[in-house]
Amino acid sequence: MYQTSSVGTNDALAAQLRPSAGARVCSRETGGFAIAEARYPAHGRSRWHSHDLAGLAVVTGGGYVKRIHRTSHDCVPGSITLEPPGVSHEESYGIADVCVLLVEILPWRHQSIGEGSPLPDAPICGRNGTAVALARRAMTELRAGDSASALVLEGIALELVGLASRTGLPSRLSRPWLARVTDRLRAEFRAELTLADLAHGAGVHPAHLTREFRAEHGCSIGEYVRQLRIEWAAARLAGSTEPLTFIAEQAGFCDQSHFTRVFSRQMGIAPSRYRAVHRRD
Repeated sequence: MYQTSSVGTNDALAAQLRPSAGARVCSRETGGFAIAEARYPAHGRSRWHSHDLAGLAVVTGGGYVKRIHRTSHDCVPGSITLEPPGVSHEESYGIADVCVLLVEILPWRHQSIGEGSPLPDAPICGRNGTAVALARRAMTELRAGDSASALVLEGIALELVGLASRTGLPSRLSRPWLARVTDRLRAEFRAELTLADLAHGAGVHPAHLTREFRAEHGCSIGEYVRQLRIEWAAARLAGSTEPLTFIAEQAGFCDQSHFTRVFSRQMGIAPSRYRAVHRRD
């Protein structure tokens, strides 16, 4: 069950100081990072607010619209945001509950990171295919609670900060055809889609689609679809008792062994172990 502490989207352990919007599932402080898994109810809203610490968020389920400086950003699974301290923003949550990994950067860690490579002084909001896999690994490590998990979590937090720093500020509104492709992938990711069909539906050349999709999402179309399938399978593992073979087939994998290899590589944990850990929650 959720903890009752409320959080904002770059909040973790100091939740009682933040605007109320959701609830922490679990949280931990390590290596100068306060890391938490948080859930936000569908159709909710977080009014305009800011935070005293720099914070990072990765969406792993559901979606919401984040408004920063009068600009709206569509945050879906794979979206990653990095906000310096004091950035005013608000969020409106979609038709499904939202799951987010939050990483708050404590002042001494913020300073040490900046000594090697200064963090961006403006908010970042973009997408990266690797970010959601790292976020899900972090959520698993939050539950592990052993001495090694602290080191793993610190490493993941640093990698996410690096990924976010490389991410631009793409806007789906500037390329509506790309938004349509993305929406189709999210609706039909378990089907056998072809690049030619996707490009034809968008009215663009396949090479142009491939190039623009990678620029927008930080990964190929195939990698994006594979990650969507893993996300769907992870939700089924945690929320049902369906056999692994059935889940693998329904997710679009050719067999259970292929599913297990891909899942383990993406999530850092075998499907059976993931189910055992997450069903306890």
